[in-house]
Amino acid sequence: MNLSSILLFVTNQMNGQRTLNAGLHLLRGKKSGQTLTDVEYFNVKPFFGILPKLEEATYAKAADKLLDSGLIIQDEKFIKLTEEGHKRVEELPEFHFKGWDYRGREMIFFGRIALLIQALSYLREGETSFTPIQRDRDIQLFVKRLLVDQPVNNPAFAKRIGEELKTALLKSGMSDVQKYIFACRLSGRTETAKTWDQLTAEIGEDSDGLRLLFIESLHRLLPTVEDADDFPFLKNIAFDIKVSSYLTDSALHTKRLFDKGLSLEDIASIRKLKMSTIEDHIIEMAMNDIRFPVTRFVSEEQIRKVVSKSEEMGTKRLKLLKNEFEALSYFELRLILTASKEVDK
Repeated sequence: MNLSSILLFVTNQMNGQRTLNAGLHLLRGKKSGQTLTDVEYFNVKPFFGILPKLEEATYAKAADKLLDSGLIIQDEKFIKLTEEGHKRVEELPEFHFKGWDYRGREMIFFGRIALLIQALSYLREGETSFTPIQRDRDIQLFVKRLLVDQPVNNPAFAKRIGEELKTALLKSGMSDVQKYIFACRLSGRTETAKTWDQLTAEIGEDSDGLRLLFIESLHRLLPTVEDADDFPFLKNIAFDIKVSSYLTDSALHTKRLFDKGLSLEDIASIRKLKMSTIEDHIIEMAMNDIRFPVTRFVSEEQIRKVVSKSEEMGTKRLKLLKNEFEALSYFELRLILTASKEVDK
């Protein structure tokens, strides 16, 4: 796995209808109206925000690799796969990311685990003073609260947590390499976590690829812990990692006013925001609520016609659809494409 393979898959999903930077915004988890819409249009939620600190130069290098290999081409300003690129997509392994659910917070989860393991390795030996592997104050306080009134000096306590973690890793379905990376990133009283450079030299994979494998492993481990009753302590560690609302904070504010029956114009006036921003919030709401009242804005007949034409033309590009439906606004077209489950077929 590497960044280029993920970009190849994302480019295939976007089907020549987005620019190269669309993938960068997706992987970083940009909360713009366009990126959030793309997530739904092109069924790429798993990759949203998996690399929140992705540098533009690193992304460009991965894209150049695909361009130089003849797997993608730039058609005007849009990126699409070549025939060889389509063949290569068929050979890609299945990805198991859940970026839409975790948005980088999986690293907080691992930080808690890493500090817990380190703390127990010292405490069970009666040593209460050590330099924490995690400098994040919130993580430190979380683990400290977690261990209050626990028998931290009892080896059986540490063993029970170790067994929980071992069982969860096995049930998660992650690869042996991913389990190894996970274990190597942990520190204890007598062992220090391996650096990414050390793992690169040992495994033979570039560090970016190893980091992606690591992120994917956490995305496999978290649902395993969340969805079972076998891991009570790990479930406590996973507290508040999965996002509680898929709406941005601003969209959530708009939703409260919308639910009260206010018009978009009134909401824009109250919130002192542009109408286009409020419309972006409505799109977000429609994305995340199958019961959203789409017909409050467009008719069922309009929905049917737009979806049919989109499938006929093989595109979700608004400019092309606008030429076919001049009476509909761009907002109405976006709403139809976002809310209609038929578009994903």
